Amino acid sequence: MKIAAIMAGGMDGPVECGRYGEVIESRGGELHWFYRRRHHGLPIVSDFDAMIVFGGEHSVHDPMLKPYFDELAECIRAFDQAQKPVLGSCLGCQSIAYAYGGKVRPQGFLEYGFTALELTKAAANDPLLAGLEQQQMLFEMHSDTFDLPPAAVSLMTGSRVQNQAFRIGEQVWGFQCHFEVTPAIVDAWNRRELIGNPNQPQSVIARLIQQLDGDFSMYQRAQTEFAKTVVGRWLDLIGSD
Repeated sequence: MKIAAIMAGGMDGPVECGRYGEVIESRGGELHWFYRRRHHGLPIVSDFDAMIVFGGEHSVHDPMLKPYFDELAECIRAFDQAQKPVLGSCLGCQSIAYAYGGKVRPQGFLEYGFTALELTKAAANDPLLAGLEQQQMLFEMHSDTFDLPPAAVSLMTGSRVQNQAFRIGEQVWGFQCHFEVTPAIVDAWNRRELIGNPNQPQSVIARLIQQLDGDFSMYQRAQTEFAKTVVGRWLDLIGSD
């Protein structure tokens, strides 16, 4: 399996893709990285079996990045039209929403840490989520949200941020949460994005980060199982038609 991996932000893909990379490697797949900051462009659909759009610190609604996200939107739709699965995480989820007509906007606060998310009724019949517990505690780190595209099926919701996961058709999924993370990945993100950031209240950030040790101890095992299930089922779709 050759999977195109889109990195619009500043993450180090192989180091920070977490459970995505672990599950894909265990199944004999390969991630081929396309970094916006390195001017790699975007993948040719015929060269790949599927695509994952990863998270990052940028915003889909940033006017300076509109040409990039417009091009990425075309690429997402092209993979879908070719019946090749697409999966989006956080910024990737927002990019998919944008590609199908959903508005991406600031939510007015940072949603950070393990968050209670509810699977919708539609999730009971979803290829990735069927049979999973209705409530999941999954890691979040984002300041933007999105309106569901007209064609989307809502799959997960939250109390503070309503739209948390959706499916478009039979090939495309977006997850706002970061179920792929490990403590080491989150520590790297904290240092790069939050600690010392003048746009974030540092007393609040310190409290949120301090809470994480206990939360990882409590929720990480279940989150890892969720990640293995979702990514594994998504990989099962590659070449299944």
